[in-house]
Amino acid sequence: MNKMTVEEAREFYGADATEWLRRWDAGRIVWTIEMGGFGPGYEQCIHITCAEILRYMLAQNYIADLWKNDAGWKQVREDIETMSHKNPIIKTLGLSGAQWGAAMNLASQIYRHGPAKVMQDKRVKDRHIQVSHTFPVAA
Repeated sequence: MNKMTVEEAREFYGADATEWLRRWDAGRIVWTIEMGGFGPGYEQCIHITCAEILRYMLAQNYIADLWKNDAGWKQVREDIETMSHKNPIIKTLGLSGAQWGAAMNLASQIYRHGPAKVMQDKRVKDRHIQVSHTFPVAA
């Protein structure tokens, strides 16, 4: 695949975290990164949690530049962990620690850098997947 222009990447992956979440909430398929490698159900839990964390981050309007120091990031992480214990969607998933960590990592990267930049990182080029908040089921 040829290298995308910035505009093409934004159209393909989403211009920012808000647009990525808007697509997710609308039931559209979004591009993301395979984080667990254990199959669709495991991945779905990670990406549902990622969307909920991202939703919270956007609502809190965090200043991501403050995350560069350990104290700033620690406070945000603790705040999000507290939220997750109260979030009815996340609570029903029964996440492992690895799933939580993967969701937190992905959400923070999408929040800080936007989905287009995250997806174009050469370290994840072989892990692109598509997900939707509506998990497919056999009829």
